Amino acid sequence: MENSLLNSLLSDLDTQSVSRIAGALGEPEQSVWRGVKGSIAALLGALASKSEEPRILDKVMDLAPAASEDVTWSKLASGVTDSNSPLIATGKRILSGLFGASESAVTEAVGKDSGLRSSVTSTLMAMAAPMVLSFLGKRAHDQGMTAGGLGSILQRESATIRSALPAGLNDLFWPRSSVAATSYPVVTEAVREKTSSSSWLAALAVAALVLGRVWLLTHGRRSTTAQIGSIATGTASRVSSLGDFIKQQLPNSVYLNIPEKGVEARLLSFIQNNGRTVSETTWFDFDRLVFDTGSATLRPASQEQLNNIAAILTAYPNVSMKVGGYTDNVGGADRNLQLSRDRANTVVSELVRRGISPGRLGAEGYGEQYPVADNSTEQGRAQNRRVSMRVTQK
Repeated sequence: MENSLLNSLLSDLDTQSVSRIAGALGEPEQSVWRGVKGSIAALLGALASKSEEPRILDKVMDLAPAASEDVTWSKLASGVTDSNSPLIATGKRILSGLFGASESAVTEAVGKDSGLRSSVTSTLMAMAAPMVLSFLGKRAHDQGMTAGGLGSILQRESATIRSALPAGLNDLFWPRSSVAATSYPVVTEAVREKTSSSSWLAALAVAALVLGRVWLLTHGRRSTTAQIGSIATGTASRVSSLGDFIKQQLPNSVYLNIPEKGVEARLLSFIQNNGRTVSETTWFDFDRLVFDTGSATLRPASQEQLNNIAAILTAYPNVSMKVGGYTDNVGGADRNLQLSRDRANTVVSELVRRGISPGRLGAEGYGEQYPVADNSTEQGRAQNRRVSMRVTQK
């Protein structure tokens, strides 16, 4: 499967360029990596939010470097401290044209996410901007796409892009969708309007809210969890089946607190056992990843397992892996395939965000293929909705 736009851009960012940029700016390499990644995500996010407006995309793409100009991370790194660098100057014009009055808010969000000073973040964003637009321009040219075609790609990858955005930028780029997704403030506002009329209406409204919350907790959460997951998606019964939490020390002296029967323990056992060889059929199902229903947006409950997997990969730098996404057979096959791809890409993006080199990771979506259980039952469908990983090198 073709890499996402975000992963393709990050895969071109070699460690030597990161080191040169970090040295020139006097900042830690890890912070610079996160700053560049956040900058790329912010640029793609802003473009994706305008993806339904080809004329605006056309105007933004007009700011891109000339097609004949070779834009590389190495070339950008060499000009990072050059105030007269034409590429950096181009980047600043792109930022101003793309973000407008929101540029400082975007810079602040990226800086907060990476721990970098505002001035350093501005420089990194000015470096990333010509790289992103040059990459998109070449993609459009090579595939004979118009602005509308490029917009379609950005729309298709919006879930992956949004999952990689620094905190606060989703609301900045998609303010209306953020409001629409939050139902409680609308209900609360309606209650406020009616409290001034009579006390019994207020009591009735409060009762309705309480009953609504109970219904969501007992029914809504159950239906959401059933559609989002890997083999275990956060329910108490499934988590309890993973056994007690144990402390396990990694070779770099980092300790993990993990379920004794969870995927982290099974992955570690495979990596540490020299007698077990890499196989295309040996997959490990994530058991504590939770996605929003029908989307590739990870919920906060997923962070612990992602942190653990990133820690394992950090401790074993020779290990590479592939992430696979799967769905049940409910809905259209094409939609399921795309959802499985988006979820696999989201997991890879999260691991990259935690410092794992993109070159060690791959992602693929398989949609309805390779079910592990009977799709005619809810329990079986829940098992088939999963994200898995396979070690490709150790």
